[in-house]
Amino acid sequence: MNKIFLALALLLTVGFSVAYWKMGGFKAAVVTQETTAQPYFVAGRYYEGPAQDEAFGDLTREAYNLRKAGKLRGDFSNIFYNSPESSRDSARVFVGVLVADTTSQQLPTGYQYRTFPAGQRVLHARIQASYLLAPDKLYSGVKDAAEAQKLTLQHVYLEHFPEQGEPEVLAVVQ
Repeated sequence: MNKIFLALALLLTVGFSVAYWKMGGFKAAVVTQETTAQPYFVAGRYYEGPAQDEAFGDLTREAYNLRKAGKLRGDFSNIFYNSPESSRDSARVFVGVLVADTTSQQLPTGYQYRTFPAGQRVLHARIQASYLLAPDKLYSGVKDAAEAQKLTLQHVYLEHFPEQGEPEVLAVVQ
């Protein structure tokens, strides 16, 4: 009986390890220092409150459903206005969809545009991984790069989760 449990545990461990590997769990974020060349436009809604609050999840689901239904064209995106460490307690975030411009589509009721401006110095982190694993790896990559390059983070972050391509975070630095 113990051999069966041991074999099952080993099989599950190998299975989870392979799934984690396939999702990009063993990859590290690639981080470069850049200046944003063009503005990024996000259509969405602002949220301030506990990150675990259902209202935050509702905004995320709403943006996903509007994009899926074709009422907003673009990729899921957020602009965070506080650090990822403190956002676990209290998030200040604009939740929505990264759009090409502010004139080509009508916004759903209650939605507005926010701009992540051009000309900002940023740490640009990218990773070839599932959007489920990407945020922690992207933010830890940004934090490590900022420390290594002795840069000060301004705690403004643009998250971008394209349907095709690499998830990315742009973190404003001084």
